[in-house]
Amino acid sequence: MLSGSRALLGEDSSVMARMQKKFWKTKQVLIKATGKKEDEYVVASDADLDAKLEFFRSVQSTCTELLKVIEKYQHRISRLSQEENELGLFLRFQAEHDRTKAGNMMDATSKALCTSAKQRMALCPPLHRLHQEVETFRRRAIADTLLTVSRMEKSRTEYRGALLWMKDISQELDPDTYKQLEKFRKVQAQVRGTKSQFEKLKNDVCQKVDMLGASRCNMLSHSLCTYQTTLLQFWEKTAHAMLQIHEAFQGHVPYQFTTLKDLRDPLEQITEMEKQADKKEKAPQSGGLLSGGPPHPAGTGLRPEEEDSEKGDMAFLKDLLSPGPGASDEFSKEWQDAFGMFDPPKVQPAATVATGSGQAARLPSDPPSPTGFLPSQLLDHSLSATGQTHSPPLQPPPGQNQSAQSAPTAPSGSKDMSAWFNLFADLDPLSNPDAIGRSADELLNA
Repeated sequence: MLSGSRALLGEDSSVMARMQKKFWKTKQVLIKATGKKEDEYVVASDADLDAKLEFFRSVQSTCTELLKVIEKYQHRISRLSQEENELGLFLRFQAEHDRTKAGNMMDATSKALCTSAKQRMALCPPLHRLHQEVETFRRRAIADTLLTVSRMEKSRTEYRGALLWMKDISQELDPDTYKQLEKFRKVQAQVRGTKSQFEKLKNDVCQKVDMLGASRCNMLSHSLCTYQTTLLQFWEKTAHAMLQIHEAFQGHVPYQFTTLKDLRDPLEQITEMEKQADKKEKAPQSGGLLSGGPPHPAGTGLRPEEEDSEKGDMAFLKDLLSPGPGASDEFSKEWQDAFGMFDPPKVQPAATVATGSGQAARLPSDPPSPTGFLPSQLLDHSLSATGQTHSPPLQPPPGQNQSAQSAPTAPSGSKDMSAWFNLFADLDPLSNPDAIGRSADELLNA
């Protein structure tokens, strides 16, 4: 009965010991999770292990990123080769319809592009092999090292929990009275056991991490060496093909391209050209008017000032050559027989123009004069024969123009007509100058 009770007490003590061990282990996990400060000497003793773990995490992350980069690189190489091959086929199709030097150049370039696309696809096998080796390295070497690291972390947590338990027991220890001495010895034995296990796993992790780094360097150097050799061969062949094309078409004259700085509507260009042409036409006309040049020939289109001047001249001639209403019909008939009919241009009346002899302008409602531009030339000739000079008339303001049009014309029948009779005598020497402007009855009575 006594031995059974002792065994029960020992069992109870072992259960209590396991519970205390779990308690201090959980406390260490909480300290690590919450980031509370641990004993600096304990942390310093694991500095080399922490450096190895940091390197292992770097290898693990870089291998994962390298796999993603290799996959993207393979996809883009395939896409680039496809686009390059399509460009070569397009140039070959265009070269078949172009028999010029440019067609020959397109044909040679298409062959080079198609060859380059095929050579670029040769980069895919080394990349595929590199991807397989990195994937195998990640699934086997890194995964095995990760399991060892996980076991080491558990062992370290137990070891540090045992240290916390021993630290707590040592505060109640009194060697003189042997108080808590047996309990301290049990905890000390627990710490020694966890430490030996932790040290073993620590050495395993350090060795595996070192081997992992070395094996990764060996794998990358071997795989990338094959890829580098293939890449150099590809660029050498492509550069040689492009150099041959350059040497073959070295004397070919390239096209001269012109660039447009801005886009304009053709209608705007036509309008601008018409405006410039109008400015060029107005400039010499204004210069001729100011310098007193010769009048414009018939049919070229006169301006309103010149038309009003001619209308004034024709009205003045009508006043001179029509002395009375009785002889106007016969004179008009003779005038039409001699000079023919004339229809003046139908334009709106503009500003009045005064000649050098001082005549007034007619109203727009006056009947048109049955004559051509000959009376204006006769007027100029008569004025030059009599020695009278005049300057070109000035255009009055709009207000004065309206008042001048509404004012009645001054009678001009009292002017000297000898110069005009002499002119008509020169035109028809056989006719009687006294008969001008008179009827047949008046001539018989005379």
